[in-house]
Amino acid sequence: MKPHLLLAALLFIATASATIAQAAEPVAAPSFSGTTLEGQRYDLGARRGRVVMAVLWRSDCPVCIDKLPELRANAQGWKSAPFDLVLINLDTPKSDAQTYERLRRQVAPGEQSVYSFWQGEVQLPAAWRTGDRLPHTLIIDREGKVAATFQGRIPPAAWNQVADLLP
Repeated sequence: MKPHLLLAALLFIATASATIAQAAEPVAAPSFSGTTLEGQRYDLGARRGRVVMAVLWRSDCPVCIDKLPELRANAQGWKSAPFDLVLINLDTPKSDAQTYERLRRQVAPGEQSVYSFWQGEVQLPAAWRTGDRLPHTLIIDREGKVAATFQGRIPPAAWNQVADLLP
């Protein structure tokens, strides 16, 4: 294959793996609240001053399952920072979400700043359900505004953006 065709193919693959939307001016995040799978109340509006990464995923999504350990590891690296990782499971049966959560707690007990929800027990904004490709990820800044959204594989640059938003 000719070098310029190979380069073009690699660039296409790299950019096709994630859809990134970044508003020139961040917009206010819709209200989001609910009860975690562990029974904790969570209200996004009450989390002002913290950077939040909300990830909508399903257990039958290979990309989602592949990314979850990285997401949780990064959240633990920032456990002393004002950062929340919000995982919203979109599985239809609640039992699938509960099974994953039970396994997560066995593998990584004591994780901090990781909040897991099942979609049936949260007031999920309609705008968050529009993602065609999972995982659907939103980065919410400390003022409660959506700084970026990603559909599909979460690019490494997303973590740089989170770091830039932290104090």
